[in-house]
Amino acid sequence: MIIDVNAFTGHWPSHPVKGDLNTVRASLREYGVERICVSPLEAAWCRNPHRFNDALYRTAGTFSDVWPVPVLDPTVATWKKELERATREIRVKLVRLLPAYSPYALEDTAELLQTLVAEKLGVIVQTRLEDPRRQHQLAQVPDVPAGEIASAAERHPELTVIIGGARTGEIRGLKDRLLASPNLYADVSQCDGLDAIKVLVEDGLREKLLFGSHAPLFIPYSALSRVITDLSDKDVSAILGDNAERIISW
Repeated sequence: MIIDVNAFTGHWPSHPVKGDLNTVRASLREYGVERICVSPLEAAWCRNPHRFNDALYRTAGTFSDVWPVPVLDPTVATWKKELERATREIRVKLVRLLPAYSPYALEDTAELLQTLVAEKLGVIVQTRLEDPRRQHQLAQVPDVPAGEIASAAERHPELTVIIGGARTGEIRGLKDRLLASPNLYADVSQCDGLDAIKVLVEDGLREKLLFGSHAPLFIPYSALSRVITDLSDKDVSAILGDNAERIISW
């Protein structure tokens, strides 16, 4: 089974994407993805990202293979109500934080993260949504350091934490912390460089890697090719689905 833990739907302001859920889903199903975890792109650029979650629930609810991943923001006064709303959605297993797009530090999210533990939900914290080279020159958004996400996981050892969008070098730099933290994982949607996934597997990180496509901002074919090239069947199976199947309470 192929599980995509890092896909999106919606509009992106700096360049056009085919982001309606029907199209995103079809682009992933074409390559055999059977579970698609989706967040709303528009949430990144809205002062209240919660406003896009209800529409996500409605559209995702029309498909049996789409799992909504709502965006939460602890600086919005209604975040507790929004989280309570998310818990009523049977397919919500993860929530997403976008700290690069909101004025909060991960070290200030303790109450939210502990509430996720109580609700038995995991969290994917996005380091970046867009390569800085593709960003509008007047709307530059710096990456969230992957090390800060690792620190949050270490402070909350009962919470499943996924680093979203980290580059290969960042993941390699966190090797010891990833291996020492049973609750910390990384998706491979923005791993870059020659043999990027192979290098991470050779570093002993196979069980820590999750498949993410970053569709529709990235092309699903490229995301899958990155994983299946020059890896054993066992490595491919672990990254494409087995690891996500194991760590998320589907």
